[in-house]
Amino acid sequence: MFLTLASLGLASILQVSSQPENIKVLSYGWYVDSIGYLDVVGEVQNVGPNTIDSVVLSGVIYTPDGEAVSYSYPTAVYVKYLVPEQKAPFYMEFPPEVSVTGDLSWLSLGIDRVDFTINMAEATSSYQYPDLTVKSSSGGADSEGVYWVSGTVQNTGTQTATNIYVVGTFYNATGTVIAMGYTATLTPASLSPSSTASFKVGAFDLNQSIVPSNLKIDHYSLLIQVEKPVLTGTAPTLSPTPTPSSTTTPSDNTPTPSDGNPNVLAPEAIYAIIIVIVILGLAITLLALRKTKPQEKSQTKKSRKSQKRKKPK
Repeated sequence: MFLTLASLGLASILQVSSQPENIKVLSYGWYVDSIGYLDVVGEVQNVGPNTIDSVVLSGVIYTPDGEAVSYSYPTAVYVKYLVPEQKAPFYMEFPPEVSVTGDLSWLSLGIDRVDFTINMAEATSSYQYPDLTVKSSSGGADSEGVYWVSGTVQNTGTQTATNIYVVGTFYNATGTVIAMGYTATLTPASLSPSSTASFKVGAFDLNQSIVPSNLKIDHYSLLIQVEKPVLTGTAPTLSPTPTPSSTTTPSDNTPTPSDGNPNVLAPEAIYAIIIVIVILGLAITLLALRKTKPQEKSQTKKSRKSQKRKKPK
């Protein structure tokens, strides 16, 4: 009975900490990139009351006849410690080999929608150092069609920030996300109070000199990420992010989701089962082998699909 109560208690804790229902996909678009992958880019928002440690989602593509034709690998949103109301982009790849046909021939049927599943969204009491701001920025395409945003980040707080990078989200004229990109760690690696650092972030893949009008970048938003310091407690209230220009009826390959609440796959049930099994296993082991020397834990490394870190072309 003790083990049962303990497992139920742990399951309840996990159910509280896992909050996929608080992650909303705001908009998304897609294109075929230079190496033949279909890429879906979009933006999520934390619509709940708690900071989310990290967000992982996956997607399924449907054609107009209702057939599921391609599946993505789980993809991490480009943010750590997503505070309430904050938005962040994602970049999801659909290689030809993961589609039902083994290629992209199904694209001739058209894409009706992408259904998203939130695989991970854990609440946390931590949040990143908030006193970094974009002091200035400007964007535009260069002679090769690459859309770059250049600017300056300033530390407006009282602590030194380390390992800073900038994430860019790029929108078309209707306000739909069509591209994203991110910088390497800025120089200097440590930014003391009042100091500044320059950045330059480009939009992945979309050569603005050759893309159709619906993939032309009209405006952008910037998100600063920092490795340290990480603070604990209630994150400061985030000022509402300006909403992109009103979305009109989207073109064929830049739809907005038909349902603002994506499908959710709550991992807490799986976690609870695993914890129950572990607790029972430990109890049996302790009862049967009380005098056995405990074995050392072996560290395992989580497998992760590597993201393409391509320079914009």
